[in-house]
Amino acid sequence: MMRVLLILLLLPALVLAQSSRRIQPGKVYEPGESLYAPRLGFRASVPQGWTGVLPRESEVFLLSSFTSPAEIFVLGRETGTVEQLKTSWEQGFDIDENIRIKAKGASIVNGTLTAEVVATGDFINKSMRGYAVARCSAQGPCVTTLAVMPANLFDEIKKVSDGFMAAASFEAPSSASPYADFNWKEFLTGKMVTTYAYLEQGSKETTIHLCADGRFTAKATKKGILSRQRPEYKGRLSGTWTVEGIGERGQITLNFDKGLPPIKAELTIRDEKIFADTERYFVGASDQCK
Repeated sequence: MMRVLLILLLLPALVLAQSSRRIQPGKVYEPGESLYAPRLGFRASVPQGWTGVLPRESEVFLLSSFTSPAEIFVLGRETGTVEQLKTSWEQGFDIDENIRIKAKGASIVNGTLTAEVVATGDFINKSMRGYAVARCSAQGPCVTTLAVMPANLFDEIKKVSDGFMAAASFEAPSSASPYADFNWKEFLTGKMVTTYAYLEQGSKETTIHLCADGRFTAKATKKGILSRQRPEYKGRLSGTWTVEGIGERGQITLNFDKGLPPIKAELTIRDEKIFADTERYFVGASDQCK
């Protein structure tokens, strides 16, 4: 039911933009930490007892409870009104021939739209309930939260959702690059960066762990920034790393322990995707850095 309910509010969703001050994909936000989405002009903070994260390749910010399986999805759209949202929620729509979702008891009070969200049809987990809250700014953007929780926690999680949105604020949206103050060193420290190649005989990957002490370890099994120049850049490697740059572009330098020539690669971030030279890399927390 949770993923089915999400579709009701997902389209048209917009990414909550990232940088060192904006929401960053993959970063875990602790209770009380600020959240900022400049394209929406939206500011909020993570509720006590919850954490937040923008999963990579996702357009939906996710709040997760410490103490229950409840989740709150935060979605944005650049234009709209609460009246338009209310009409859309109440009409609902069919996900397929067996499942229909719509709002139940939608109401607008002081510019805030709230409703229970109900899914009907086969294969619905009836032990779960959904609750949505939406606000729109005078400049056009709207933000919606969709909470999904066990039925017995409905009132408790409803209160959290209402409080999160009531405490949030809107300001003028910014059209500036979402990566204008993106800090490459801050972003990459303690991270694992991985690239993949899919071949007829199976997939291969190159993984680099960039630790906070300036050291890196790597395992290279395909042509990438480590193995593109000479065959020695393969297997298990280690050395030191540095990175420079603020903004959409940066440069990383890898110096090797084995006396191999250092490698420099141009870094680019666009559409939430990371590239080293022209090759796509996926970034996550390293499990090998101490």
